[in-house]
Amino acid sequence: MSRQPKEMYFLSFIELCQRFAFWGIGNLLVLFLVQEHQFSDAQATHLYGIFTGLAFALPMLGGYIADRTSHRAGVICGCISTAIGCFLIATGSITLLYVALLFAALGASIFTPSVYTILGNIYRGNSDLREGGFTIYYAAVNIGVFLAVFTLGTLGHANLWLWAFVLAGCVQIIGLLTFLKIMKKPAFKEMHTSQSKTSAAVQKKPLTKQEKQRIVVICVLSFVSILFWMSYNQGWSSMSIFALRYTAPQIGSVTILPSWILSIESLYLVILAFPLAWMYKSLAKLKLDPSPALKTVYSLIAMGLCFFLMKSGAKLIPQGAQSAAVSPFYLLGAYAFMAVGEMLLAPIGLSMVTHLAPRRLTAFFVGAWYMCIGVAFYAGGLIAGLIATMELSRFFEIFVLASWIPAVLLFFGVKKLKKMSHTNTR
Repeated sequence: MSRQPKEMYFLSFIELCQRFAFWGIGNLLVLFLVQEHQFSDAQATHLYGIFTGLAFALPMLGGYIADRTSHRAGVICGCISTAIGCFLIATGSITLLYVALLFAALGASIFTPSVYTILGNIYRGNSDLREGGFTIYYAAVNIGVFLAVFTLGTLGHANLWLWAFVLAGCVQIIGLLTFLKIMKKPAFKEMHTSQSKTSAAVQKKPLTKQEKQRIVVICVLSFVSILFWMSYNQGWSSMSIFALRYTAPQIGSVTILPSWILSIESLYLVILAFPLAWMYKSLAKLKLDPSPALKTVYSLIAMGLCFFLMKSGAKLIPQGAQSAAVSPFYLLGAYAFMAVGEMLLAPIGLSMVTHLAPRRLTAFFVGAWYMCIGVAFYAGGLIAGLIATMELSRFFEIFVLASWIPAVLLFFGVKKLKKMSHTNTR
């Protein structure tokens, strides 16, 4: 892995800080609203769906603007907006809460397409390392998610929620200062500044037939990903409720907090990163690396297994019970399958988009990918509210079917999508 460009590691630290701040709010939002502001389960999960949906729907607009202005400015403005959101939510005001969530969502939507476009350009002409690099990058920034949910959640359970969000804002400022510093380095200095007149002329160039076919591949896999992310959204909405109300708070003699359980998925991502990156690189050399479409099939299978396990655990809870003490290993196992699915879809999908999209439209299509996640997260937040009205095992069965049915359908289209991608992967 030493051949990975060092610029990738610089960028991963910057996004680690942004993920710490954004997901420090996002992944703990349901617990925060239920415990601190006495929201109902349906109200909390609905607001979570709106917040995450908005954050992932707007990057399409953010990418469109960044392609025509400056990717560097997009990263800077995104960091500032996210930090403002953290500090506003730390005031404890229920009115400012909604303003804070808007700033945090806007920050993520501006930051994300720009930073991934910069990362994608680092790997142009180095396709053998691309998927492995994106996998390492994706896992590295999830260290930020793990640390955020673990540390901020611990502060929250100690009734120090407001200080938790102050810490999140400070970490985001550290990421911003780091970005401003590394952009002075030679490798970054001339990258992704304002578009020149020449690049503006290139943007008006008509799409070729190959580019159009590649765009179709991006659109198909982005659309299919909606069902994956709708299920993934449950990890910090309905599964948060399951952790809080229906899960035993001990493993042996060790007491565990619900937020610690929620943080485990990010830890799984970090553990999986380097083995997967090595595997992708080895398979690419042998020309046996599965195509992004086939990896998407595998990711949906893994997500279905996640909720099959949740369904099995939910069967142990009497219908109508307001609390229970199901073994935490059901959640820990479910998050493991979820992490496998995420690593097969998220970094691979982003690598695919930055590789297949026309260079003059890369940030736009990164934004489109995230817009599909936004639609999925909003839908997932709405569906999560049903956990209070349905039999738990039937509720989780929704996501088993939503994962496995599209996996079967997509499997039959893998070869066609590979051909339209005009790549050398299987």
